[in-house]
Amino acid sequence: MNLFPIGEINGSDSTGSIDGITYNFFEPNKSSKSFRNYNNLVSLFQNQSKLTRKKAEPFLMITYNYENIFDREYRQIEHFIDYVEDSLTSFYTPDFSRGATPSNIALSGSDWEISITNTRIYSTITNVKADYAFVTNGTKWKLGRVISLSAGVSITMELTYGGLTLSEAQNNGCVYPLYCVYFTPNALSDFEVGDFVGVGNVTDSTDVGFVYSGTIGFNSKYSV
Repeated sequence: MNLFPIGEINGSDSTGSIDGITYNFFEPNKSSKSFRNYNNLVSLFQNQSKLTRKKAEPFLMITYNYENIFDREYRQIEHFIDYVEDSLTSFYTPDFSRGATPSNIALSGSDWEISITNTRIYSTITNVKADYAFVTNGTKWKLGRVISLSAGVSITMELTYGGLTLSEAQNNGCVYPLYCVYFTPNALSDFEVGDFVGVGNVTDSTDVGFVYSGTIGFNSKYSV
């Protein structure tokens, strides 16, 4: 399973790898937004009546906005985009604009029951809406398929990948819908180069280099 921007998930820890290189997960540091794109055809007539037709099921458009990220972070994103060949191959990414802080996360057998009120964006049906959930405390994460749902009350997530423990999730966890997506074509075309960060300005030498700012777009593979 490929997760943006870390590549193939490495079992039970909170990392991924691309071409043998291990990467850590990081969120867009400026903002994220999403909206449903409805494929409805509408024709207006002189008497203000309308002829409407659904061309296709709605899909989700997600944008990640980055501001002055380090060169190593930009190169990680670039590596991931090359790995999936820009818009050719699907992968998974969270919608950070639709997150929720659970009122409770409890162990249910070998799964997590996550108490949230906005359950309508999730689905237990494969390839419909968000059939996976992503729980993170900002450092570690856990993700898995949504296997049951109580409308307006909770979702139950199968524990599949990630190193986040139950106590860590209960203490400071947020849950996000996880979608199967494609990049919009030429995913890095919006990015611009900023100032150069020298050795004297960072504590980690791997952060040396130019900083980058821009927006990346995603389209959901399945209907929402």
